[in-house]
Amino acid sequence: MVARARQAGSARPVPRPSAFSADTFRFLKALDFHQDRAWFQANRDLYEQTVRSPMIATVEALVVAMRRRKVPFLGDPKTAILRIHRDVRFTKDKRPYNAHTAMMLSRTGRRDATGHFYLQIDPKGSFVAAGFYRPEPTDLLRLRRSIVARPSRFLAMQSALKRGGLMLDPEDQLTRLPAGFSDVHPRLDAAVRLKSFFVLRNLAERDVTDRDALIAASVDFAAAAMPLMRLGWEVLT
Repeated sequence: MVARARQAGSARPVPRPSAFSADTFRFLKALDFHQDRAWFQANRDLYEQTVRSPMIATVEALVVAMRRRKVPFLGDPKTAILRIHRDVRFTKDKRPYNAHTAMMLSRTGRRDATGHFYLQIDPKGSFVAAGFYRPEPTDLLRLRRSIVARPSRFLAMQSALKRGGLMLDPEDQLTRLPAGFSDVHPRLDAAVRLKSFFVLRNLAERDVTDRDALIAASVDFAAAAMPLMRLGWEVLT
């Protein structure tokens, strides 16, 4: 629903908000507190104004900015924005709503493509990420084998990420080497144990609520993540 204001005796549409604000964070905090469908329906207009509309504008601006920088991430607000409703079918956590808003871009613009750029706006900590999160077992095996088969290429990619101020996130990994990888060089051990290959950068709230700063920070991050993306796309396509 588009909010309307009366001016000079006629109703005119109020421009869609194009930037996140302090109200975005306040709404998400309140949603996390209530976690109630009746409350959400009563405040749906506020959700549209402070959360969804700014995210639509952000997706549109990011795609344009990515194209200008020749960073190959595409998307459309209709498919790039993740649902605020949680899928509770297979979890004990039955809270109906995510307390954050998020979007994904890919090389093809499709959600099911391999490798993504991800933006999450969250009162508990906003961030951008890019890479290959929890790839299918066959793709994960291909990535691991490529590291062992061509270590110099992988190490060069890591060095390129480091020059951009990034490193592979180490948290999502096995405690020991997976089956079939018993003789791995110590410099490659941690990488072969990874279950996801992605990089991440935190965003301050002041950067999220400054539209130009958010777009610039996101595109700069995506460009810095390209050594990882190029390697992954080469291996998996």
